Amino acid sequence: MIDYLKIVDIIESSSEVFLTAHKNIDLDALGSILGMYYIVKSSGKNAYIIIDDEEVNTEVKRSLCSIKKADNIDAYKYLDIEDKICNNSLLIVTDTSKVNRLQNIKLNDIKNKIVIDHHIKTDDNIKNCTYEFIDITASSACEIVLELIKKLNIYIPTEIANIMLSGIYIDTNGFLLKTTEKTHFYTSFLYQFGVDNIEVQYLLKQNFDEFKKRQNITLATEFYDNIAISISELKYSNVELAKACDVLLTFNNVEASFVIAKLDDNLIGISARSLGNIDVAKVMNYFGGGGHKTDAACQIKDDNINEIKEKLLKYLGGLDESNIY
Repeated sequence: MIDYLKIVDIIESSSEVFLTAHKNIDLDALGSILGMYYIVKSSGKNAYIIIDDEEVNTEVKRSLCSIKKADNIDAYKYLDIEDKICNNSLLIVTDTSKVNRLQNIKLNDIKNKIVIDHHIKTDDNIKNCTYEFIDITASSACEIVLELIKKLNIYIPTEIANIMLSGIYIDTNGFLLKTTEKTHFYTSFLYQFGVDNIEVQYLLKQNFDEFKKRQNITLATEFYDNIAISISELKYSNVELAKACDVLLTFNNVEASFVIAKLDDNLIGISARSLGNIDVAKVMNYFGGGGHKTDAACQIKDDNINEIKEKLLKYLGGLDESNIY
């Protein structure tokens, strides 16, 4: 159970508070940061949201515009706040516990840290945390933060509630994966803050060109019994790979899906999804990544996409039923 009193005590004992999440920020990461932002502000502390991504996806861009208009909340670059960091500063990280996934790795130098995540820990986890809470049974980081908001009786504006609902929706693939009674409870709790379903639909609207691009990788899919694998030499974002992977999981007889593509010139990403019978977290751990049994990913530097696909097929074929199922 999350120790909300300890979290409040750590916040109140700090000077400035900095909030961040993983690179290639998505709506669950942003929504959970914003939820923590209001918890920090309720303690009377200055709070700074750090987003160093050079580009963000359309959903995040819309969300950042909405919070700027609604409550004049800004996102800062690390260089903007570097001179504010002192020995009594606090860093709050949501939706990741990996050092190398932080928006800016220099943030890890902040002495006092709170980590809130729902992904499986790996060797690359943030060390020496003042407080850490990782719940791999939670649907999303937003779900965990909403538990804090409810216990502490914190008010959040409608615009923030809209973003948090959108984050949960995306992380659960429309409440089809990683969804429990608790997920629905905190989703319904959000409606107390006046969630606007029409605004949520606007936040989640897709770019048609990006949709067409994802169709290309979907059409390249090959099926191996109950596993779907697609590869592309084109560049995609992590979010685009995840969306394509979600689509593959909807086809008949598919128990697990893997999408492999370039994230950058020297970086390849794999997104993995499962209905639960195949543990894709184990598969992604083999490639240095991680995640949930049903939702996992990894990033591989300086490698060949076709070679990665062959390694994946070999690994899947080499697993016996006790390991993969």
